Amino acid sequence: MSLIIQEVDILNNKKDQKRFINLQWDLYANDAHWVPQLKLALKDQFNPKHPFYKTSDTKAWIAVLDGKDVGRIQAIVNHKHNEFHKENIGFYGFFEAIDDEEVFKQLLGKAEEYVKSFGKVEIRGPVNPSTNYTVGTLVDGFNDDPQIMMTYNLPYHGPKTANCGYQKSKDLLAYSLNLHFEMPEVIQRISKRAEKSKKITYRFVNMKKWKQETELMWDIYNSAWESNWGFVPMLKEEWEHTCKDLKSVVDPKLILICEVDGDPAGFVVALPDVNQALKQVPNGKLLPFGILKLLNAKKYMNRVRVLTMGVKAEYRKIGLDTILYTKSQQMCIDAGYDEVEMSWILEDNINMNKPLIRMGAKPYKTYRVFSKNL
Repeated sequence: MSLIIQEVDILNNKKDQKRFINLQWDLYANDAHWVPQLKLALKDQFNPKHPFYKTSDTKAWIAVLDGKDVGRIQAIVNHKHNEFHKENIGFYGFFEAIDDEEVFKQLLGKAEEYVKSFGKVEIRGPVNPSTNYTVGTLVDGFNDDPQIMMTYNLPYHGPKTANCGYQKSKDLLAYSLNLHFEMPEVIQRISKRAEKSKKITYRFVNMKKWKQETELMWDIYNSAWESNWGFVPMLKEEWEHTCKDLKSVVDPKLILICEVDGDPAGFVVALPDVNQALKQVPNGKLLPFGILKLLNAKKYMNRVRVLTMGVKAEYRKIGLDTILYTKSQQMCIDAGYDEVEMSWILEDNINMNKPLIRMGAKPYKTYRVFSKNL
């Protein structure tokens, strides 16, 4: 057996990029729960003009065993993260490998060497390519398809990563809930009281003013999440790039904006679980027949994912979060959905975990971010 770790240029070399992307299709070809991503979206993540790469350095490798591609990894030095958190760490992401400890060891070793060359003292991951995108290794909840913009891997990933000297840095939880539940009385009471005590209004996003609306949400997002573990404020250009991609999959009836005395104060974004439709798209290709599946996507979807909910720091004590809970439940039902996933939630975020459990939501999947001292 001959194992070779090849450095590849996934940002500038189309052949390398194609190998890097297509490796997933080989690894998960016979897996019942894996959902092929649209290859166009994956190619966009490795576009050298993507705003993320303006504040980061990266390098990538592919593991080749007896002439066959069997693993991949990207090493990431996110300068903006280190500046914001006053840390000195690196990251790894887009990590895939066959069930072979040597492949894990060699690929992770390459990422470790790269971030160490920048003087970093710790490596953390997987982040693809940061916490503003997809994050974590699935370590619990393998009996269900991943929802939109959530990661998926086979059960051996967690143990194999740990065997390479990695430890848990943080667990991220995904909650599942049937939408047809009775909101707890305490949340309803606080919500009604909040609506009476302040001049609070709420509305759906205006798709005709998408750029202006997303600018409002960018301001709320960076304020609401600034103290969260691992959060990195998104550059305006990066936020606009992300929102441009999301525009094609959002349902305007699933994005709610709250204002207090006319000031945008909070929002909730739920996305139709497009993965339910993407699973019908052959090999992640839109042409020739995949686009027909997406055009008829609604008939495949009965669940949504709450991607993000945020309230500006200055409005957190007036009960605005309870209004978002009650209104978002109703908006999802009115839009014709039956189930909701709330993800991801930090395991120690009591302010989010407690009300979700009170509503009857169950933490049914766990995603782990690993770390290793260098």
